[in-house]
Amino acid sequence: MVTSRKKLDFWFWVKVVVIGFMLIFLIYPFCTLITRSFFSNKTAGFTFENYIRFFTKKYYYSALGRSLFVSIVTTCTTLLVGVPIAYIMSRYNVFGKNFIHIFIIMSLMSPPFIGAYSWIMLFGRAGFVTKLFANIGIHLPSIYGKLGIILVFTFKLFPYVYLYTSGAMGSIDSSIEEAAENLGSNKLRRLLTITLPVVAPSIAAGAIMVFMTSLADFGTPMLIGEGYMVLPVLVYNEYMSEIGGNAHLASALSVVVVLCSTTVLLVQKYFVSRKNYVMTAMRPPKEEVLHGGKRFLVTLPVLLVTLIGIMPQIVVIVIAIVFIIILGMLISYIVVRQKGVAGQLMDLLIMFPFVIPGAVLGISLIVAFNKQPVILTGTAMIMIIAFIVRKLPYTVRSGSAFLQQMDVSVEEASISLGVSPMKTFVYVTARLMAPGVLSGAILS
Repeated sequence: MVTSRKKLDFWFWVKVVVIGFMLIFLIYPFCTLITRSFFSNKTAGFTFENYIRFFTKKYYYSALGRSLFVSIVTTCTTLLVGVPIAYIMSRYNVFGKNFIHIFIIMSLMSPPFIGAYSWIMLFGRAGFVTKLFANIGIHLPSIYGKLGIILVFTFKLFPYVYLYTSGAMGSIDSSIEEAAENLGSNKLRRLLTITLPVVAPSIAAGAIMVFMTSLADFGTPMLIGEGYMVLPVLVYNEYMSEIGGNAHLASALSVVVVLCSTTVLLVQKYFVSRKNYVMTAMRPPKEEVLHGGKRFLVTLPVLLVTLIGIMPQIVVIVIAIVFIIILGMLISYIVVRQKGVAGQLMDLLIMFPFVIPGAVLGISLIVAFNKQPVILTGTAMIMIIAFIVRKLPYTVRSGSAFLQQMDVSVEEASISLGVSPMKTFVYVTARLMAPGVLSGAILS
């Protein structure tokens, strides 16, 4: 009887609700998409025609190669930009640090189409900045094509890496770094052998967000690519073709994107799980105070990158944030602390929205819920659900990365003193998770 009650505790019902929600509003629409990919307008019944067409015609499979190229390069460039800025911002007294932090966050907040169009208005052939430099005899490189896409992605998406990494660096126990210095380790060696390995889960979380976002982004390549065809644009063209469209082929293309993204996600999870460091973070690192020229030199690169990133931002949209925070925190705890089949399933399901292009996810929800017994198309509810499903991975990834660094003995100590697991989560774990969850919530 006691065993039965333990199995039906609060966390059991959280698992039931979350998995049920994801099955209804994510897996069911996606399964509908997969089913459609095995049918064709030209052939009756079940067929592999769409996949054969994809893998035998260069026009289609080369689009996948371009998408992967852009996503991989963008991930590398955002790491090169985001990690150093996170280190500088977390360890030095940068001028206007609070304002820079806000601006970095704001650089993420414009929708893809508006963000891409803003870049064209500023750096396009007739853009404001382009003309400004042209008047003094300086001709800026083109913002269009694959290099333009990578440039825009880099300055738009580096905040993912920055937010996850800076939050983790601020929670490192400074006594470990001090011990390394006492043993004769210089700052560079300490950074490479202690700091970076400890925050590796957060860096990896930021990197996977960048990869998934750039792979699924439709608006930026559509407006800036100028013929550089990537898979999300190809999917859209197949759905909306002027000669009638081919929803079955578009579904097959979407499935290919999902398989590629899922593979990358599983590889990332494998490498992160092999090396994991935890600490109590009782003594967070102190900010190093610089003066004069040194302070200016550490501020300058951060300020330049931030200004470039914030320039194109026009519109900020925040939707369903309360649900995202609550669900994100609960799911993060289950995934990291209550390891098991349910946790692994939830961890895999929660990243599915990032391996599906936004347009495809929207179409999937419309197809799935445009008929009885549940009709949501044309209502505000389907928009709220779409945003929750789409943006929830930000909070879950950030919260999970923080929990992986957090020593479980802190929670065990609370429980051993007679505090219930539920109260321990609310008053201890949730508060310690707050920096990571808030970082993810801001992104959402």
